[in-house]
Amino acid sequence: MKSKIAAGVLAFFAGGFGVHRFYLGQIGKGILYAIFFWTGIPFLIAFIDAIIFLTMEDEDFNYKYNPQMYRQSNHNVNININTDGRKTNINQQSRRDYNYEQQRPNRKQSQTRNTNVSNPFRDAGTQKYKDYDFKGAIQAYQKSLRIKANDPQINFNLACLYSLEEDARSSFLHLQKAIEQGYNNYDKIKTHDHLAFLRTQIEFEQFVRNGYTFQAALAAKAPQPMELTDDVVAKLERLASLKEKGILTEDEFQMQKAKLLRL
Repeated sequence: MKSKIAAGVLAFFAGGFGVHRFYLGQIGKGILYAIFFWTGIPFLIAFIDAIIFLTMEDEDFNYKYNPQMYRQSNHNVNININTDGRKTNINQQSRRDYNYEQQRPNRKQSQTRNTNVSNPFRDAGTQKYKDYDFKGAIQAYQKSLRIKANDPQINFNLACLYSLEEDARSSFLHLQKAIEQGYNNYDKIKTHDHLAFLRTQIEFEQFVRNGYTFQAALAAKAPQPMELTDDVVAKLERLASLKEKGILTEDEFQMQKAKLLRL
């Protein structure tokens, strides 16, 4: 087993002739030192080698210059592990590799956890809501729901906005969705100023008693068919255009259509 102290001393006193390299088993480098000793350069390099050897960590020196002994003493130590009553021998390096695999995080899972879906329409809708741009807020929130449909707070906000716009059916629809998706602040539903119009509707009490369910609440007040005048046809075409542009969802289109056709 090579000694770093011996290598350093040989490099310091006889390194110009490559003695320390022969000692370390580096025959080729030793011959080069011996051939060019007359230039003086090998002595300078050997002096640097001596400093490096003497200041090098023991583990680093052994890893580089005593590879067989290092591996035997640090990696091939057998460890007895009792597995199901039988003794199985594994070396320390295998155990290190196993522990590393166990502790290494799953890259796919990490990427999944760290992936955040950008939804600028949610913030835009909230800002428009604060600025009293209710129609603009509705449009932004509808686009937000296309990115993340399961958003109880956005559906509650839409219920408030449609109530402010005196569109009871759309308000009922989004309030029901908010409840289905986990919104449970029932006191706020009963006291929020922006839901005041909705609470004045005769269907509201039935809606609440029915577990905040839209369909049964409005079943008692089913719309009656009416004559399709030119004005009604024009409004229906406008609704269809809004749906095609993405401003209205299919559910909202159907509700607006039913509202338009009722007596």
